[in-house]
Amino acid sequence: MSVRRVLHIIDYVAGQNQPVGVGDACRQLKLPQATVYRLFGMLENEGVLQRICNSKKYELSDRFLRTIVTGASTDQIIAGFRDQMISLSDETMATAFLGRVNGRLVETVHAVTPTDKTVPHIHPGLNVRPAHACSAARAILAYLQDDEVDALLGSDNTAFTDKTRTGKDAVFEELRATKQRGFAVCDEEIDVGVTSIAVPAILGRAGVLCSIGVVAATSHIHKMGLQATANKIMQHTENAISGFGNRIVAGTVAAGGE
Repeated sequence: MSVRRVLHIIDYVAGQNQPVGVGDACRQLKLPQATVYRLFGMLENEGVLQRICNSKKYELSDRFLRTIVTGASTDQIIAGFRDQMISLSDETMATAFLGRVNGRLVETVHAVTPTDKTVPHIHPGLNVRPAHACSAARAILAYLQDDEVDALLGSDNTAFTDKTRTGKDAVFEELRATKQRGFAVCDEEIDVGVTSIAVPAILGRAGVLCSIGVVAATSHIHKMGLQATANKIMQHTENAISGFGNRIVAGTVAAGGE
């Protein structure tokens, strides 16, 4: 069985914006129907494809998507969000940042400052973030299972300011509030006079890929309004993740088929 043909099937399904049938794949890939039926069946049995209810249409499986997206490189994720982060930074006149889980740590892996360099801004740094306090981490942790949250929180819940939530109950309460409203807030919990807002980048059935947010002086964020700022971040995040999973899968498949 040709590995290249298997990769072509996965690449084809990943490139569609809707479930596909075997007949469509036969016509587009110019392969014998018997071959495509066999490959679709094998990929379904191996958990790469899943059938839509009782139809004859297929899509990439939830498990396969999570595996591929989780394994996406930091550079791939940055490339997928960079343009929207630039627009977000200029629109909010604040620093836009991208957070990602790396093992048992949450890191800020990319940041974009306003194009207009006369605009005052705060740079969060590219480093490990305190999972119990920062918005980049909360936006991700709010959508994880409790045992995963425990592993990421650890035991060092330092009080950076008198507003920092340090107790486990308080942290979990804030995570529940984050999920309910759809965005995370760090309002002077790490640095006095500094506020950040972050939203999860939810990649459909693959789950939370990373978090996108902005950080600025507390007065600036509150002047824009927490909800209004979150809405701007959400819009840019939605623009970025449209088709993002399929691009990651297609890129991975293309590399594997070279």
